[in-house]
Amino acid sequence: MKKSIYALVAGVYLLFVGLVMAYAGEHSHLPYSGSKEFERMKELAGAWEGTSNNMPKEGGKVRVEYRLSSGGSSVVETLFPGTAHEMVSVYYDNKGQLTMTHYCALRNQPRMKLQDADAQNLHFVFVDGSNIDPMKDAYMHSLTISFVDKDHIIQKWTLFADGKEKETSVFKLSRVL
Repeated sequence: MKKSIYALVAGVYLLFVGLVMAYAGEHSHLPYSGSKEFERMKELAGAWEGTSNNMPKEGGKVRVEYRLSSGGSSVVETLFPGTAHEMVSVYYDNKGQLTMTHYCALRNQPRMKLQDADAQNLHFVFVDGSNIDPMKDAYMHSLTISFVDKDHIIQKWTLFADGKEKETSVFKLSRVL
């Protein structure tokens, strides 16, 4: 009798585990759909090239690559890929609000949240970060991405140092892939 009860419990357990795994497997591959601003960022997937007003120098060439990651729930942006100045930013929804973390060549990681958005612009502002004392350190404080059309964008990165605005880097980019 004890063997049949153990067999029954084991059978029910295996059935439960099987159902959970089938359900998880079935639903884990559904396309991710986020906030309308996140969906706008997903449209940037591909390679972009252009010029900058000051990075690495005035009129310097800029390359930016965007790709979807994490089951489509994040957009990974690589600035200056393959160079000593390479930086990565990851865009994602946090409780329905577009947020990003910038892994900077300054060796800090500012996190910014979307402050304003309209049909042309996404404007992010610093909320916190790692390896940053906002009153002393240099760090990226804000970013505005302006969508000129489907193949042209402008990025404006604002650097703060000693608690105040120091400079703005402007990247004028065109889609190349």
